[in-house]
Amino acid sequence: MNGHNESNKEKNPLQKWVYLLGALALLFFATTLYFGFFAKPVFNTQYVQTVEEKENLQGELDALLLEHNKIKEEYGAVSELMSEKDSIILANADEIKKLIDSQADYRKIKRQLERLQKITQEYVTEIDQLYTENKMLKEENVQVKTQLAEKQIEATTLIQEKEDLSKKISTAAVHKAYNVIARPVYFKRKGEEVITEKASRVKQIKTSFILSENSLIPAGPVNVYCRIAIPETGRVLTPGAGDAFSFNYQDQKLQYSVKKTINYTGQAEAVVLAWDLKEKDKAIKGRYIIQVYTDDLLLGESSFELR
Repeated sequence: MNGHNESNKEKNPLQKWVYLLGALALLFFATTLYFGFFAKPVFNTQYVQTVEEKENLQGELDALLLEHNKIKEEYGAVSELMSEKDSIILANADEIKKLIDSQADYRKIKRQLERLQKITQEYVTEIDQLYTENKMLKEENVQVKTQLAEKQIEATTLIQEKEDLSKKISTAAVHKAYNVIARPVYFKRKGEEVITEKASRVKQIKTSFILSENSLIPAGPVNVYCRIAIPETGRVLTPGAGDAFSFNYQDQKLQYSVKKTINYTGQAEAVVLAWDLKEKDKAIKGRYIIQVYTDDLLLGESSFELR
């Protein structure tokens, strides 16, 4: 009985090794099966996803830069004012491209892309605001220039109107004469004045006119001059030679025959200028031209003929 029990005890260690080897074989088979049918497909799937993600990330980056360049073109010269922000965007894009090419942590690349998208959105907002402000400034500038031009036109018009008015006043504020009449006369015994056409009878050449009313001319003394041209000689009858019997008219010195100073009050006034022939003098036959002046202008003229 005891011998049978001892025999069973000797067989037990062998069975343990058999069981152990069977377990190891089963573990090896399971491991082989796992790596043969499951592990390899998982590795291939990760590789494919990595390539696809790289292409997707590069596509997102290219699309973002393309949109950014379009915005710069659309806003033209205004985009030049955003050069600092543009440099930041390009620098970030270059960094992301390097990360994509080096197959870095794609979660990091994704975060970088999201950050770049945020920067570009801020760029769009700022450039649009800048464009709007610039447009408003241009419109205000055009409006200001238009208003300034209108003011300048108004000022020029006002100046022109003042000049025209001043000219009109200057033109109107001058002495005028009408009914300028020159006549040769002699006197009867009773002093009666008789007009004559005979040179031998003439004793006086009398010139009369009306100095017109003009309220624009200040009241005061006015010099009037009468010039009597001697027929066919080019000379003027004058009481004496020299500057004492001359006056200035338009930068010319003219000799006068008769001078008279009147006290002008702005009212119409009759003026008579008379040249008396000396006792032994005789008038010359021919046509006489008589002109009447003030210091500033020619008032008028008249004529008569002696035979």
